[in-house]
Amino acid sequence: MKKTVFLSIAFFGATTAFAQVSVTNAFNANKSGDFRAAATYIEEAMKDPKATGKEKTWRYRGEIYLNIANDPALKAEFPNALNLAKESYFKNLELDKYGDYKAEVQAALAKIQELLFVDSNKYLDNKDFCSAALTYSSIGEISGKFGVLDTSMIFNTALCNDQCGKTAEALAGYTKCAEYGYNVPDVYRYISDIHLKAGDKPKATQVLADARAKYPKDSELLRAEVNVYLTAEEYAKAEELLVSLTQAEPNNEMFWYVLGITYDKLGKKADEEEAYKKALTINPKNYDVLFNLGALYFNQGLDRDIQCNEIPPRETAKYNDCVAEATKLFTKAVEQLEVAKANTPENVKGTSEERQLFTALKDAYLKAGRTEDYERMKALLAK
Repeated sequence: MKKTVFLSIAFFGATTAFAQVSVTNAFNANKSGDFRAAATYIEEAMKDPKATGKEKTWRYRGEIYLNIANDPALKAEFPNALNLAKESYFKNLELDKYGDYKAEVQAALAKIQELLFVDSNKYLDNKDFCSAALTYSSIGEISGKFGVLDTSMIFNTALCNDQCGKTAEALAGYTKCAEYGYNVPDVYRYISDIHLKAGDKPKATQVLADARAKYPKDSELLRAEVNVYLTAEEYAKAEELLVSLTQAEPNNEMFWYVLGITYDKLGKKADEEEAYKKALTINPKNYDVLFNLGALYFNQGLDRDIQCNEIPPRETAKYNDCVAEATKLFTKAVEQLEVAKANTPENVKGTSEERQLFTALKDAYLKAGRTEDYERMKALLAK
């Protein structure tokens, strides 16, 4: 019996010594730049509970895999290197009771964040949203170890999960953002959209209604709720909602603007015009309203043009009156579009949306008989 105990103790001592040798070999190989060998040695050491109970083992492991992640050739061989490094440093912080290496480990974790950001951009370029979500989540975890709640990473993770089809994870992330007040009120639209895609229209509209109660002047929330009804071709509900909102807040230009869009969907052109005019009495420089009203007049002019062409040739006076009416509509379109051009928002300048405005102005100038202005816009578009 005594001999057996002695042998067991001897075997235990040999195992401990083996683990220590592996840790030492890993340290030396890492120091000499042989990171592949260092990884092999440190993983051998990880099989022994004695080694895994020491903070230095995890610190060495973190350093080894961080070095591998920094080596382009080895990184392909160890695709999970950054995650292993992160987990190792997290374990080190847990075991380093006196914080002797806290500053060193935090610096290493900050470096891991930098590398994760690089990876996330590559994933996004390749539209690998699932991998990007995992990367953003890791970045956020590291920030948490620094005592920072990184809501931007929660949102980015949710957004990428949404893109890659992990709706449950996306919904959880968006909900957290809403709770923390990050990217609201927009985040409510994302939450609503998930419910809408799942076929739960009542839930989708309720989320938007609750959000609108908190942010009553946000036009995007309003448009999102109206779009739910319009997509379902529930035009009467959309109109009813907007009319009640304009009555409750008659000086909210956005309500009148979205009501105008809704009237357009309903084919109520006279009401659409009045809604846009009402919005402009509140804010004469609203670009979106000016553009839409200009487009409305232009389209009315085109409709009138068609009617003019249907007038028999012998009815010259009637035809001339009709053309004059069409020209007036085109002139009104020019007036609105020119004001829109003068009040183009910075985020629209240089975009396809601004080019759309220039094209509309060019065509309106031509129809209104303003040949020089037409040529000017044509030259501008040719650049």
